[in-house]
Amino acid sequence: MQTAYAEMVAAFTGSRLPVPPVPEPLRPRLRTVRDWCWATREIDGFRMYMFEPDFPADVLAARVPDYVAVSHAGHGVNSYAINYHLVHGPLAVLLQVGWGGIYTDNSAASRRLGELFRRCESLHEAAAATAGERVLCVFSQLRGISACGRVPARADGDVHAFVTEHRTAGEEAFDVAERLLTA
Repeated sequence: MQTAYAEMVAAFTGSRLPVPPVPEPLRPRLRTVRDWCWATREIDGFRMYMFEPDFPADVLAARVPDYVAVSHAGHGVNSYAINYHLVHGPLAVLLQVGWGGIYTDNSAASRRLGELFRRCESLHEAAAATAGERVLCVFSQLRGISACGRVPARADGDVHAFVTEHRTAGEEAFDVAERLLTA
């Protein structure tokens, strides 16, 4: 019987996509939620695609245990994305890159996704060496959202306030996360 992690790896490599980084401790808990959706918790792949504020709000209010979730979802002929959530220790990344639409340059999107997944792996490695406050990195290429900052100890889940205060330009969110995790 194939594990959910192996199933996800096969789906991504079979579609010429880079494999999403899943920390070793979370791999045994990974399960298939539905086609092209894997997670270690209950999650809706379409809500991930909609980049709903509930997800960063849960991180900001410390309402969610460590988890990983990956999906490919969308609607219409061109609005599709790979969605990736990693909440593990002092790192939380909510990432979205357009891929799979009929007018999307999927080869270019796959390369960009690979670069961002490598950055997520590096951030996770840096986070493993720190015991500081959680860092939240939010990036959606599809929706033009980019923000990164430390999660305040008394966070109230106010996503708008967090994004406004910690707004970054494009992929700079990953640079800020790296600085925060290695400071």
